[in-house]
Amino acid sequence: MKTLIAFRHGRRWFMLAGLMLVLGTIGPRAMAAGEGGAGEEAAWLSTGVDADGRACPLFRGEFSLDQGVSKATLSIVGLGHFRATVNGERVSDSVIDQPWSQYSATIYEQSFDVTGLVRKGNNAIGVMLGNSFWRVGPVNDAGRFSKTDAMPDFSAGRNSLVRATIDVTLSDGSHRRVVSGPKWTWTDGPITFSHIYAGEDYDATREVKGWDMPGTPAGEWKAAVVVDAPRAAIVPFTTPAMKEFEVFSPRERRIAGGAGDGISTYIFPQNCSSLIRFTVEGMAGAKVRFKPCEYMDPATGRVKFTYTWGTGKDIWHDYTLRDGEQTHQVIFCYEGAQFVEVDGAVAPGEANPKGLPVMKSVEMVHVRAACDSVGSFECASKMQNDAHKIIDWAIRSNMAHVVTDCPHREKNGWQEQNWHMARALSYRYDTHAYMTKVMRDVRDTQLPDGHIPTNCPNYLVGVPPHGFWNEAPEWGIAGVLVPWHLYEWYGDRGTLAASLESMRKFVDYLSSTAKDGVITSNLGDWYDYGHGKGDGPSQWTPAEVSATAIWALGARTVADAAKVLGHEQAEAKYRGLYNTIRDTFRAKFYDSATATTLNKGSCQAGVSTALCAGLIPDADRGRAIDAIVKDLEGRGYQQTSGEVLQVFLIRALAEAGRNDVLHKVYARRDRGSYGFMVESGLTTLPESWDAKPGTGNSLNHFMLGHLVEWHFAYVAGIRQEPGSIGWKRVVIQPDPGTLESYEASFKSPRGEIASKGKVVDGKLRVSIATPAGVEKATLIWPGGQKVELAIGKTTELVQP
Repeated sequence: MKTLIAFRHGRRWFMLAGLMLVLGTIGPRAMAAGEGGAGEEAAWLSTGVDADGRACPLFRGEFSLDQGVSKATLSIVGLGHFRATVNGERVSDSVIDQPWSQYSATIYEQSFDVTGLVRKGNNAIGVMLGNSFWRVGPVNDAGRFSKTDAMPDFSAGRNSLVRATIDVTLSDGSHRRVVSGPKWTWTDGPITFSHIYAGEDYDATREVKGWDMPGTPAGEWKAAVVVDAPRAAIVPFTTPAMKEFEVFSPRERRIAGGAGDGISTYIFPQNCSSLIRFTVEGMAGAKVRFKPCEYMDPATGRVKFTYTWGTGKDIWHDYTLRDGEQTHQVIFCYEGAQFVEVDGAVAPGEANPKGLPVMKSVEMVHVRAACDSVGSFECASKMQNDAHKIIDWAIRSNMAHVVTDCPHREKNGWQEQNWHMARALSYRYDTHAYMTKVMRDVRDTQLPDGHIPTNCPNYLVGVPPHGFWNEAPEWGIAGVLVPWHLYEWYGDRGTLAASLESMRKFVDYLSSTAKDGVITSNLGDWYDYGHGKGDGPSQWTPAEVSATAIWALGARTVADAAKVLGHEQAEAKYRGLYNTIRDTFRAKFYDSATATTLNKGSCQAGVSTALCAGLIPDADRGRAIDAIVKDLEGRGYQQTSGEVLQVFLIRALAEAGRNDVLHKVYARRDRGSYGFMVESGLTTLPESWDAKPGTGNSLNHFMLGHLVEWHFAYVAGIRQEPGSIGWKRVVIQPDPGTLESYEASFKSPRGEIASKGKVVDGKLRVSIATPAGVEKATLIWPGGQKVELAIGKTTELVQP
């Protein structure tokens, strides 16, 4: 049976009998799925007039359907960022769409269920584009910040690029495909400046009402230009998108200029990655400037961008009003901030001699990748709870389309934190799909010689491939250790298999850099502490020690992965390499008389790493632990490890039964401790141990956040049995130390595990819940006694 399908061209209507859907401004035609092959492919579209300084474009197209819709799916790529609508309604609650990637290798296509938006009759699709890492262009004001060594341009001269397909199942069961094509049109939109670092300018007087609705919109619309497809794999995006979460209102507003000058700073209760939302009333053409920042100068009440490396550059968003009251939210450029300076508006009821707009509200809308929360922890120490919380907020603030180092000045995917914080991240959030995407970024970025840059996707385009900031084994090793983590934690053989060749190539690359069996690093145990020499590359632990230990750990991990995947020759090769590195490490860096590794005054980090990598003889492990403890005791339990190797300090001591020492380390409140950070009023984890607001250091990095792993794994004691994969076998080994109580829950891949304990009359009383999905669960008391737990039940016991 033939179907009559209406389509529109200009202002005239035509009818076509047939099985082929002919589209007006969507494309020359779109075929029913299954007819003529898979149907017509969507075209890649650009404006054809890309130039710096232009407003970001709006694209639109129309199509018509002659019957109701039972299913409709939009698949779209919009570079740099996009916001898509169908018939004037947003297609999703996600924000800042179009994932960042190594665009030269992989571009992600996002899909949205638009069944409720597509309808019988006339329809329109609209796409608003903004800029991202696709092309980090020049700023429009010399005072604006732009990271000078991260200015990539993947665009090949096409600043804006869009491709869209809507696959429709009609009410009679037939299929139609709507595709982008040469009859799409575009015009300059209200976003007049968009920059991933510098900010976003929006001119509400340029808004085109109904531009994404069927009909003829106002203004001059030009024909979209069909261009060649990017030279990259276009793959479905299956990672959690970025979405809105908590909305924060200011706790205080401080007038920074004179009365009626229109300069004030809104002080919020939380530092976080956010989009600014505001309601303002005023005259068309008036402009208000918003400066989101994580630091406010207490002397002036104005924000101060101390963390833009002393450049004196600021980050801001300019908003130009239309007439009347209006609410707007920044669309594409999120920032890490706790303070928002507003210049050009007064508060309701405030003196207004200049006739400025009236700012009725300012809010910060927290945005992050929507990874599900799977874990919670709380204990009797408010300080430790608050420390856990500020780490968690730093984690959330850096869960963007890549795992970023900070949400303001860089937003880059530095890799070291991905492996050393992997367990901490996975105790709090379901990171399986998220980190799988990150590992594709790593593989895409890896160089032909096997080197994995410190930054993936590699936006440090001003730095040579083997330049100072790109050459650090402790960073690139993420490409080896994270796939193994995904296998151990989630049972993910697929990512392990996809990464094995990359893992081998990186370890081989490290081998190629060896001199006399030793490799080195430019960065080492970054931001180690207590040496009085400032922040930066490792001071206590020689770079040769950390790099060679990491090389050994990488070789052992590749051997383990090859064994799992059935590659016997590879397993033998890398097991042999590990043994060779171990023997050389012992010969060059290990002092058997003191059971310590080569160091420059503190052995904590080096010895801990060597212990966890199996580089210290088994017979000496006890003495090595004693050496770490002695160093800590001599410093009043001040840890000296930096962000890279602190995780090994925790694991080495805890697994040797010395949680008593860690309880002393993490109960400290003086400078250089989590307690100091909390009691300084910070709401996110700072970049350095000494927490220096108002300096070049960021206040929102999660790289020092290993306390989270310690809380879950060693205080509440929720861990896998050694050798277990995907949480098949569980160990609960709580060690609350001086804490009177603790409570933790964790939704493992096999179900929720809960560990709750309280010290009563000197004895630990526990309540342990195990999921039905595990094969075995064992309780280990602090004294070492073991109890087999019932599966799928809650067990309450008192320490013998």
